[in-house]
Amino acid sequence: MNRLRRLSITARITIGSLIVAALFGLVAVFIIRVGVSSILHNATVTLLSNDVAAPVESLPSKPTGPFDLPGGGQELAIVAEDGTILASTMPQALEDRIGRLIDQGREPREVQVGDDHYLVLSRSVTTSDGVMHVVAARNDETTALILDRLTAALLAGAGVLILAFGAASWLLARAALRPVSRMREQADRIAGSTPQEAALLTVGPAQDELSELATTLNDLILRLRASAERERQMVSDASHELRTPLAVLRGQLELAELDAGDPHALLTDIRASHATAIRLAALANNLLELSRIEAGPSSGRIDWRTLVDELTDAIDRARLLVSSDDEAAGISVDFEYDPRQRPDPEARVALSPTDFGRILDNLLANAIIAIRSCGEDLPEATVVASLSLIKAGDGADGSESVVLTVRDSGSGMPEDFIPVALDRFTRADGSRTGQSGGGLGLAIVGALADAAGGRVRLANAEPNGLTVTVTLPLRRD
Repeated sequence: MNRLRRLSITARITIGSLIVAALFGLVAVFIIRVGVSSILHNATVTLLSNDVAAPVESLPSKPTGPFDLPGGGQELAIVAEDGTILASTMPQALEDRIGRLIDQGREPREVQVGDDHYLVLSRSVTTSDGVMHVVAARNDETTALILDRLTAALLAGAGVLILAFGAASWLLARAALRPVSRMREQADRIAGSTPQEAALLTVGPAQDELSELATTLNDLILRLRASAERERQMVSDASHELRTPLAVLRGQLELAELDAGDPHALLTDIRASHATAIRLAALANNLLELSRIEAGPSSGRIDWRTLVDELTDAIDRARLLVSSDDEAAGISVDFEYDPRQRPDPEARVALSPTDFGRILDNLLANAIIAIRSCGEDLPEATVVASLSLIKAGDGADGSESVVLTVRDSGSGMPEDFIPVALDRFTRADGSRTGQSGGGLGLAIVGALADAAGGRVRLANAEPNGLTVTVTLPLRRD
């Protein structure tokens, strides 16, 4: 079995075809031999019946003879009631057994005498001289010879057909697997090409298994390229973004070394280094989180009640953030939702509660940072998060979506920056994304919404502020 597995697919198909063809050939030869043997046997029985027919008809009128027995290989015997052979063309060996031949009954029986095989038929006739018997025999040597020669001819023909079938199977397997060979050659070229030169496998016009395989492999290639591109982009962005805070941290540590004799200055340097390290940790965590989100869809499911609970928990966390920050004092954080709105109890958003909470935390934190950066220039400082339900599309199928809206009274965003606001490490200015998130907060929100099949839309509010709308479809799977 192990040796067979080492062979090529063409060789295995050819060998398997030969084995199947050989089995079918042997079965066909056996069936044909049995059929011909039955035909010859029936023909011999018919000849025996014809052999005895004439004597059986003539005996009642001429029980004492003369008996005109035919020749030409027809072996007949006329036997009297007492077992006396009145006339015979049988060989001596059969005449010696004539009594037993008569006792065999009316059905044809096979009798072996030495190396010869005979088919014997006996008929009894009632005459004026008593019951007489007509015994006919036919030698099976000719029948056996015919069967042997026929079997040899059939085996020879079957062998030729099997070899021809094997050759045809080899040619067909080669022809069928030729596209696979071309696909492998293309894959080798793709593997050895640069990302700019890389192409996709050719999908044939036929809607067959090879076309489906090529389509599946092309999808795999595209996903692998996208994954590799994301990893390359993440490494590039991470190295670019980490370079500055690492350089700052190094400078702060060098200052701390120089200020070793000044406790007050040393404490200031240590605190600054600690803040930079916190920013680096946050940046690294956000990068890992973004990589996890983009690696595959979320396996979590969250219902409407849990969405509302996560909303209230996120509002509590935002209020705690505001209360612990002197610069954010005076910012009002609130939420809205209609308790009368209730979707299908089986409907779920394709996110885990933690991921939905992360969306809320990022949006609320960005809103608080935007308002805080405006200082006392705003007539009011408010952040409002609302949760509602809308019909998806035209609503004909009854499907619904959850809409999360976060509005703030900050300074908003430049209009030309909004289209790229969800990209990694993008910053409109220092106020909204320049702090601990490192420009990844909105990117994480966009990636989580995309993983759930939703979308994110940003728009400046009137007269000021920013509105972020996250639409997440409800599913029933």
